Amino acid sequence: MENFLFAKNKIGFIDGTIDKPEEKSQNYMMWMRYDAMIKGWLTTVMKKVIRLSVKHANTTKEIWTDLDERFGKESTPRACELKQSLTITRQDRASVSAYYTKLRGIWDEIQSVFPIPRCTCSNYTCDIGKILNEAKEN
Repeated sequence: MENFLFAKNKIGFIDGTIDKPEEKSQNYMMWMRYDAMIKGWLTTVMKKVIRLSVKHANTTKEIWTDLDERFGKESTPRACELKQSLTITRQDRASVSAYYTKLRGIWDEIQSVFPIPRCTCSNYTCDIGKILNEAKEN
């Protein structure tokens, strides 16, 4: 969604760089229309359960902040669900390509829940080796 909004030059509505103008501003109605359009885009791609939980948000930024608080962090329960899903996934009668695509989707989601740590310093004094081993164990 971030890529989509960036391509449409609307990322500022979710990252806060495009502030809501005062009601008396001549840009107010245009801002409101764009915000409503983006809210529509966001809610269209959400599962119904999630959509219902954000329907009372006043702005796109409020929706995005709420979603980021719930889903934008490392989630141990979600990681467990994904690992379980990976464990029970079978090829059955699916083609190798379809089976691999399904596995790859699970692997990619696991990677997004627990991204690979990166070195945060310039001379490797940040114990990146230890951090990588801990991530691997998780």
